Amino acid sequence: MTAFIRNVSFDAADPYVLAVFWSEVVGHPVHPDCAPGDHEVVIEPPGGPRLYFQAVLESKSVKNRVHVCLQPADLSRDAEIDRLLAAGATLFADHRTPDGAGWAVLQDPAGNEFCVTRADSERHP
Repeated sequence: MTAFIRNVSFDAADPYVLAVFWSEVVGHPVHPDCAPGDHEVVIEPPGGPRLYFQAVLESKSVKNRVHVCLQPADLSRDAEIDRLLAAGATLFADHRTPDGAGWAVLQDPAGNEFCVTRADSERHP
């Protein structure tokens, strides 16, 4: 028997606001049954795990031990970073190597880290 990933969960002071940010990131809407003020909010991308946002009282205090890594589908790594910064993310660290490879660590509006890697078109054969 095996398991499957049901959710990728995010703790947040305001789950709906954070879900709206991630909706823009992944290009899928917040579930229509969810509304501002809800304690649980979801995004259900077709073919992928649900993104689940839950209200918590405590604020984030240390680095995430598990995080989401994004690979741009139709933009370069840097263009995707610019898009995410415009959506409300902040740049935490850029791990670019001399050959242009590497990844960047960003934070969502709640301070959760996530990475952006190079697009397939930027990878060397």
